[in-house]
Amino acid sequence: MRNTATLHFPHWPTRSNGNPSSLLGPQGLTVRMEHRVWSICLILTALMILDGGSTAEVSLVMSQGSCRMMDKLTLCLGGRLQRVPVDLPTKTEELLLNGNAIKVIHNQSLSTYRRLHTLNLSGNQLELIELGAFTHNRNLQDLDLKNNRLELKYLETGLALRTLPALSRLDLSGNRLDEATASCMVRNLTTLEYLSLARNFIMRLEPSTLEGLVRLRELNLEKNLIYEIESGTFEGLRSLIRLNLAHNHIPCIVDFSLYQVKTLNISHNIVELFLARESEIEFQLETLDLSRNKLLFFPLLPRRNKLKLLLLSDNEMSFYSDLMNDSSAEVHFIQIVGNVTNITSVNLWDEVISVSLPKLQVLDMSRNSFRYLPPEFLRGITSLSALQLNQNCLKTFTLTEQDPFVFLQTIDLSQNQLSHLNFNVSRLERLSQFNLSFNQFETVPSDLFTKMPQLTTVDLSHNHVPVCDGLLGNEERTSNTGCAVLAHLKSLKRLYLSDCALVTLPATAFVGSPLTHLDLSSNTGIRLEASTFQAVAKSLQFLSLRNNGLDSNQLDTGLQVTFSNLKMLDLSENSITSLHPALKSLPLKLLDLRKNKLSILQQDVLQSLLQSLQTIFLSNNAFDCCQLDWWTSLISTESLTIPDRSEVTCNTSFRQEHIDRVSHSTKVNCKFNNTVFKYFLLLLPTILCIVTICMMVVLSLSSKLLPKYVKAKCGSGAKY
Repeated sequence: MRNTATLHFPHWPTRSNGNPSSLLGPQGLTVRMEHRVWSICLILTALMILDGGSTAEVSLVMSQGSCRMMDKLTLCLGGRLQRVPVDLPTKTEELLLNGNAIKVIHNQSLSTYRRLHTLNLSGNQLELIELGAFTHNRNLQDLDLKNNRLELKYLETGLALRTLPALSRLDLSGNRLDEATASCMVRNLTTLEYLSLARNFIMRLEPSTLEGLVRLRELNLEKNLIYEIESGTFEGLRSLIRLNLAHNHIPCIVDFSLYQVKTLNISHNIVELFLARESEIEFQLETLDLSRNKLLFFPLLPRRNKLKLLLLSDNEMSFYSDLMNDSSAEVHFIQIVGNVTNITSVNLWDEVISVSLPKLQVLDMSRNSFRYLPPEFLRGITSLSALQLNQNCLKTFTLTEQDPFVFLQTIDLSQNQLSHLNFNVSRLERLSQFNLSFNQFETVPSDLFTKMPQLTTVDLSHNHVPVCDGLLGNEERTSNTGCAVLAHLKSLKRLYLSDCALVTLPATAFVGSPLTHLDLSSNTGIRLEASTFQAVAKSLQFLSLRNNGLDSNQLDTGLQVTFSNLKMLDLSENSITSLHPALKSLPLKLLDLRKNKLSILQQDVLQSLLQSLQTIFLSNNAFDCCQLDWWTSLISTESLTIPDRSEVTCNTSFRQEHIDRVSHSTKVNCKFNNTVFKYFLLLLPTILCIVTICMMVVLSLSSKLLPKYVKAKCGSGAKY
């Protein structure tokens, strides 16, 4: 989750091309009809005024040139206008001129629109706003100037902006402004509450850059080139609560002291250290995004804070005390401001970073280099609901009775090097999602999941953990080599057991667990019995048997139960040669048959499936181009989607063809060639025998006749 400052604009209707006739149809008829409609509307309006009987407003959509008017909103979008139209309704309060070719806003350009409170000039070629351009627009509050060329004549434009006494929102994104030009344009805009300087060329920030913005609440500086922020830059912004510095080149944050800021986004920088000022003042910070940086250490956060969301993913963080001989080693940070030198000493090797996070709800430390967590690291986080530690180097993970997990709902430990868990907590009352995939587990505590009464999702994929028989007692489970108990978990809905080296499943493995999603893919050689899915046949909605080496007979055995709610079935990457009649009774909406050995789809099974089927995948099979009646049935079913249709092929006698390109003549030739080929194969032994006999006779005769022939030609003496 990224918390970035965003701009919110209403969803406007799609613009026309400026020609009223293009809205309704053929030009001649449309123009006549439009005139008639306008005439009728004008007559009705005149009658209402004359009668004086109705006070209801008549709201009309009018067009003028490339603009459309709807009550107090005027849209002139992308019409290649080179100047502001002067003949628009004077009651206009919102004027959208974005996507045109306007270069200058002259002094009289907006003089007739005195009620204007929103003006959008984004995406033009704007270079200059003349000093008196806003003289008559004292109500203008929202001004969007992004994606223009205001850096060319920024001085006069900046003076024009200062003549707006009610301006509260200003967007200057994408105008190639550096710190000097930006400062000249925004300095002392005392009424501003929102300012965006995103996507410019700002490199440094100092106190004078944002001077006088006393009411500013939200500042967006993302996607600049900022590498240095002088001390005190934001201290004059007493009302600032949202600050976005994402996508810059900031190397560190030292002496962080923005007490009033609630949301701070410093993601996508090169931050190596984050050190907050030591103070007894309570920071209002609720969201801190430091993801995608180069943090080496867990950030030193304010001692008194209101943090709810802490995002630290995609860094290089770890704990280092196990590598240090001197656990009291300190690191000193020197900060020089003018003639004043401040030295901050921090024990970065201390395993217990004594920061209390009593309101933190989400902690994301995924994709770092953590090898372990300090024993007391989580004890100050008493309201945690989501803990993400995936894609680290964890070799062990321990939870004890002292660790507060009253509100914990999600734990993600996937893609680590875990081989065992130390869970000594009696019950994780609210845990609903538990991800242990891509680790090195061969055993888990037999009662691990029974401690979680609200558990809905378990992912054990890519581990080699056996599954317990649901009827085993506690003592039998303990002695049964640490198998996972997945039965009688009354809240469990989604279970992922992909690539777990499962050969078979106990008949009662899932009894008492109302599974809706079950993934058994990539368990090559697994034996499916008639009883495998008996316990979940009524609740199961999604079943994946992908890449299990199944043939048609094995599939038939596993599907010999009544699935009353099965909607999605994944049979891809197997060795299935035909659709078994057992599929007829399944109320499927999605069926995946990719990468099998199918030559046709049986019509009777297919017709039953098409009563409910909405999506089917068929690519990478060996379909016969000579038997495509089933394909005709598929593509003629309007309610059916074939997402990989462009990849579905079939085989002729000589080559592979795209199934949609096989013409009627191709099919006839294919059938003819197949018939000739079959007869040829039948006659081949006879032909070979006849050829062999003939050769033997020829050779025999030639061996007897050749000497006589030679004597006849060469036997008589020569005459001299």
